[in-house]
Amino acid sequence: MAIPKRLLMVDDDADLGAFVRDVAEPLGFAVEPHTRPTEFQASVLRADADVIIVDINMPEIDGIELLRFLARQGTKAKVLIMSGLDGMYPRMAATLGSASGLTIAAVVGKPVRAAELRKLLAGLMND
Repeated sequence: MAIPKRLLMVDDDADLGAFVRDVAEPLGFAVEPHTRPTEFQASVLRADADVIIVDINMPEIDGIELLRFLARQGTKAKVLIMSGLDGMYPRMAATLGSASGLTIAAVVGKPVRAAELRKLLAGLMND
């Protein structure tokens, strides 16, 4: 049996974390959703992740700061930026993340459909 890939997520919506878990676990991910950025950061420090999903519109810490944190930690995870914000902000965050050395796999708008997320995560399982 293959070792599951570790997927960390930070989003202030616990229901979205449960949704991502429901989609990702059948694909072979061990999912750790977090609603608090400080808990997410502690989880990042404990062990390497394969995939990280970051909401860039968080109430306690700006998502850009979370991307900078990930870059300072030297994460090799593939990062998905998930946002309900329209316009340039999510793309700007992706550009800043890439410039900081992160591997930005995708920018995903909310609400995300299960089929779209499944296809994206399945592609990341093979990387």
